[in-house]
Amino acid sequence: MPGPTVRFCGYPSAFIYDTTASADKKNRKKHLFWGDTIVLNGITEGDFVSVSSRGETGWMKKSDLQPDALLDIIFLDVGQGDSCLIVTPADDKIIVDAGKEDNLLRYMRWRYNNYDTPEMRAMGGRIKAIVISHPDDDHYLGLKPLFEDETFGSIIHVESVYHNGIFARKGEGLASLGSLQKVGGVNYITDPIVSQADLDNFLGNTQAWEKKEYPALIKMIKDKNGEAKFQMLNQKSAGLTNLTPVPELSFKVLGPIIEEQGGRARLRTFGGDVGPTKNGNSIILLLQYRNIRILLGGDLNIPSERFLLEHYARKNVADAFRAEVLKAYHHGSGDFSEEFVQSISPYVSVISSGDNESYSHPRADTLGFLGKASRGKRPLLFSTELARSALEVIKNPFVLKKELKDLKDKLSRTDITETERLKAQTRLDELENKLINRSIAVYGAINLRTDGNKLLMCQKKEAKNPQKEEWDIYQIEPDARTNELVLVPS
Repeated sequence: MPGPTVRFCGYPSAFIYDTTASADKKNRKKHLFWGDTIVLNGITEGDFVSVSSRGETGWMKKSDLQPDALLDIIFLDVGQGDSCLIVTPADDKIIVDAGKEDNLLRYMRWRYNNYDTPEMRAMGGRIKAIVISHPDDDHYLGLKPLFEDETFGSIIHVESVYHNGIFARKGEGLASLGSLQKVGGVNYITDPIVSQADLDNFLGNTQAWEKKEYPALIKMIKDKNGEAKFQMLNQKSAGLTNLTPVPELSFKVLGPIIEEQGGRARLRTFGGDVGPTKNGNSIILLLQYRNIRILLGGDLNIPSERFLLEHYARKNVADAFRAEVLKAYHHGSGDFSEEFVQSISPYVSVISSGDNESYSHPRADTLGFLGKASRGKRPLLFSTELARSALEVIKNPFVLKKELKDLKDKLSRTDITETERLKAQTRLDELENKLINRSIAVYGAINLRTDGNKLLMCQKKEAKNPQKEEWDIYQIEPDARTNELVLVPS
């Protein structure tokens, strides 16, 4: 009997069936969507083939399978923060930002079954690249639980880490981001961390940054991945250079903008303060796969967006930011340039925001303008916060982690009774299961799949409908007459 073979779910979705008796909805077992990985088990019965996918085994119609992988982007719900996982058609895995808590870790654990799959064992837990758009903790701190996890931390191997060149150090105000120089009324950071040698020298001088969270995290990742390459991304970068080539797939870096003087790199400051400067110098990635462009850009703000428009206008670069899909900047903040959003003119916008925050993200005016500035009669606005299911959400996992620590301390003592020990162990097992196994599958992830021509966006339903459909699916296809993308009526 032939060994397992990998195929992918056909467009736009399909089902795994319990038996080969029929394709009736009563026989439906699992709902898959375009591009889901499917393992063929080597058994065929008529028009059906035995398969395994998403933890289920059953039968699929041969006509529901395709041989080609897609570009897969998952915008994770990390609460108030940003994180997405990009999987290229060559199966390279790229993490862009990581949120603040452990949501990224839980998603990776759920998707790859603690890396205990043939695919992940074969690749040795390799992450091709991590991109940290800028050093705000709601974009980078979620890497800490990923690398400190007993299982993942010992398996994950990162080839490259890309950053925006800004590292916190001792000092007050903007001086905490580096040396400053004012030229023509503009303040510049004159010593961004550009090369691997710059980073080695900076991290080697621990007195300059001790007790600073971001440099400490980067050093931890560097120590755990001794062969990883660390590099600043800017408009002069060649992109993510270590990726496996895929025809017609590119990663273009549009920002931050390095301005040189005397051969030395400089980054301008924005808003006269630390937060706007870090945000304004976010890494901006434009992914293009054939005819589909996706724009990612951290937490840009009005001053930086205006500067970016001026910079590319001076370079005579038309439509530098135009994209079909936008990861909306700064969690749906109202701090955006209308002209900048109009220059993007997306069909689809994705907002990553969270509960229990004081900013009221996404802002009502932001939602309204995103719709107004978008292309198409029915532009799509997705929000991780709105897509989230209420099931198994723990609003403050750190409270539970403290209780976990207290229980472990108690169990390490020798002066407690067996009854107390049993009670503490039972509660410890309950909490660990609650923390580890919160369902990330229904926790607000927005899924994008594309072959470079058609685009599919989907999110998990909180409950199956009578047709046993688990996914809320939006199909965006090129119009046969105009070639403009249009939403296919559901």
